[in-house]
Amino acid sequence: MTKTKLFLVPAVLVLAGLTTACGSNADTAEAAAPSEAAPAAAVDAAASAPATEDAASASPAATVEAAAASVPAPAAATVAALPLRRGYYVRSETPCNRASRADVFSLVTRTGTNLNCTFKKIEQTGATTYRVTEECSDGGAAWGREAGTETSTSTYEIPNETSYRVTYEGGSEASARYCAQSSMSDDYRDNDISDVIR
Repeated sequence: MTKTKLFLVPAVLVLAGLTTACGSNADTAEAAAPSEAAPAAAVDAAASAPATEDAASASPAATVEAAAASVPAPAAATVAALPLRRGYYVRSETPCNRASRADVFSLVTRTGTNLNCTFKKIEQTGATTYRVTEECSDGGAAWGREAGTETSTSTYEIPNETSYRVTYEGGSEASARYCAQSSMSDDYRDNDISDVIR
């Protein structure tokens, strides 16, 4: 019986020691887990820091862009006439003295182009750009058919007072330059256009 008691006491002590050791190891492991997680969290925070700085540095530019986008485009100014010298305009590639009926592109008058088109509205949309709404008569006794009218809007690019490039509603384009009447062929030289170009 004494031997049994003596054996039990060391066994209990050994078990108690193991329990204490295991509990101590568990506490150490639990304590170590947060300390290992802390560097990972620090790394994550460091990785996100540059992005935050970039976002902060981009904010003023983004604010400026947003402000610029919110500013309405300036309204087109309505003007009384196109800044073109009045008279005949011939296709750009044709010499004035060789201009045939097909080459004479337009007669710019005080009220429109040619004798059958009238400017209804002229808007300056840029330094040298104009949006022109004009009404043209189509037909009539001169053409041997019933008269009618057609309204269209074209864009004129006018770099100077003696040339222009026009883009029509359908997208087709043409360019023309001014020709003094005295420099043109006989078909146009003797026409009296003084009343429409004054």
